[in-house]
Amino acid sequence: MSSKQNKTNYREKNKIYYIAIGGVAAAVSLMYYLLFSSNDRNTEKADLLIDKNKHKIFDEIIQLAKNNSPEFWAHFQEQYPDFRKKILVLNANLKVSELIFCAYIFLGFTTKDIAKYTFKAVQTIKNNKSNLRKRLNIPVQHDTTLWLRKKLEE
Repeated sequence: MSSKQNKTNYREKNKIYYIAIGGVAAAVSLMYYLLFSSNDRNTEKADLLIDKNKHKIFDEIIQLAKNNSPEFWAHFQEQYPDFRKKILVLNANLKVSELIFCAYIFLGFTTKDIAKYTFKAVQTIKNNKSNLRKRLNIPVQHDTTLWLRKKLEE
């Protein structure tokens, strides 16, 4: 009988070990899940906050442009730090006024919008756009806004 008791005891111990190992594995899996799933949620929340902040800053830049604020160019450069460098690669002799004009175009303002917000005649803006096209060598068949965005995203 002692042999049967030893086998029974051995089986009981093995059951306890298997249960303990299973419990530890389940606990580790649960901790891993909680740790990384909460990290993903935190990352998603952080990304959402960053997106909201970028949207808010973009709206502020648009509002500064619409108000023809002298702060527009500084805020625009903060949001798009490579803009000036990349556009000056296309033509290093651009004036600040032309850079600001390019910023308006880059933001997607129409000729009429730019004229309205800068208190200039539509024909003046058309002339400025034509001169800019020549200075940047923008082909006639290309839309200035799309061409500028494409060049600056490269």
